[in-house]
Amino acid sequence: MPFEYNFTITLFSRNVLTRLRDLMVYRVGFGTHAVTIGRILLLIWMAGAVSGVFWYAGKYIYFMHVIRKCPGYYKCNVDAVIGRINRNYRKSKEFEVLLVSGIQTPAIFGLLHPKILMPEVDYLEKEIYYILCHEMLHYYRHDLIVKVLCELLCIIYWWNPVVFLLRKLLSRVLELRVDFLLTVDFSNEEKIDYMECIIKSMKAGGRKNTNLVIPFAILKRGIMKQRFNCIWENHWIIKGKKGILIVISSCLLFLISVSFVVEPWYEVDIPNTFDCPGQDDSYLLEKDGYYEIYVENEKVGEVSEITEPLIGLKIYNKENFPNEK
Repeated sequence: MPFEYNFTITLFSRNVLTRLRDLMVYRVGFGTHAVTIGRILLLIWMAGAVSGVFWYAGKYIYFMHVIRKCPGYYKCNVDAVIGRINRNYRKSKEFEVLLVSGIQTPAIFGLLHPKILMPEVDYLEKEIYYILCHEMLHYYRHDLIVKVLCELLCIIYWWNPVVFLLRKLLSRVLELRVDFLLTVDFSNEEKIDYMECIIKSMKAGGRKNTNLVIPFAILKRGIMKQRFNCIWENHWIIKGKKGILIVISSCLLFLISVSFVVEPWYEVDIPNTFDCPGQDDSYLLEKDGYYEIYVENEKVGEVSEITEPLIGLKIYNKENFPNEK
């Protein structure tokens, strides 16, 4: 979190950050058209982020245009299946189920008016139940909102590869959570049926998918192996001392991340400065439009007007300047 708090401790870097800061303020160009390297990089960052917004918005509009032309999914009574799922989870949201030839695997799309997109695959009725339940749980757990926020983070920090790693891991976590909610009370036979449905979607699909939707199955061996292990062996929740250790470690890491900030170190000599003069050994000598400051009868500076902390010092001019001074 890019904020400094009252308890934040500043650590100074005398080499790396100092040299980096010198590079950022180095000016390139000619005359009045010279700009700092930091300003150039900032403009490139902003241009990339704005381009990402327009690219994502254009992709969203195009995808909306495509699915508006898609027919409804009528391979079974999907309205009855949706009603059954809503009763099981005590929900009442309406979902539109569409047959989309351009997608490889079932997916959900839309924040306000959710649409479940089905590919041209011959699913059994129980498989359709699993798919609809899976996608509806994504919606009810607000995973679409999380995905949009993650995409916004990727657009803003497009230059940072870590955010794309975050997006990849977040997608995996969302799938594991929905699998848990759906299969936690399944029998072994139901788990087998559910995993066979996932495999069927994988075989029918490909590696391509859009970041606008949350797909039912992605053809990546590591992700699917992890999902199947969790589904079959119920490896969902880390219990005991290991789980407590992970929670404590996560909290400590977050606390450390906001408790320290590293900044470049500079030694700067500020000219024409002196200690605050005292009224006993200091005075002002009025000149033509300005004042000279004297401390122990030695001139230490000049000011054009009397402000703090000079208010209260004696003021002399040529007429009232005492001889002993």
